Amino acid sequence: MKTNFLSKKIVLISIVLIIMGMGFNSCKKYEEGPSFTLLTATNRITGTWELNETQLNGAVIDINDIISLFMGAMPADSTADIGIGLDDFSINGVKMVFDKDGTGSFIVSVSVIGMTTNQTESITWEFDDKKENVDIVLMEETMSFEILRLTNKELWLSMSETIDNATSTTIMKLEKEK
Repeated sequence: MKTNFLSKKIVLISIVLIIMGMGFNSCKKYEEGPSFTLLTATNRITGTWELNETQLNGAVIDINDIISLFMGAMPADSTADIGIGLDDFSINGVKMVFDKDGTGSFIVSVSVIGMTTNQTESITWEFDDKKENVDIVLMEETMSFEILRLTNKELWLSMSETIDNATSTTIMKLEKEK
């Protein structure tokens, strides 16, 4: 009699675990995962993240190409006054710090004519209601990112912009510092 009861209990537990497993696999919040975690989104995003890879429209780009994208739009005489051109700049690294209270920092390590310096700007950040997107305010400009992956070690952010009927998508892959 005890064996029959124990067998039914094992079968019942197995069925519950299988159903739960199927539920977790089908309810993945972020496109790239994770499928299941006990940590809240806020706990996972909190910390210092280093940019490891940037993609523009599916192609991996060098971080220094970003200088050309952003500074190329500046007037030609804005850097000519100090005798520095685009070729004199080099980005060594980019980090983002997300504090639990919705504040943080954007840190860029830059070399200018062989001298390295860190430029730090304050940010504020906020999840949307479903925690599928994060808005980051940097230098009074709000950027909305879709979260593709948010684990305790990886953060992948995607942002699409349409300018003159052309849509470009930027994906940033960040890794949490230990």
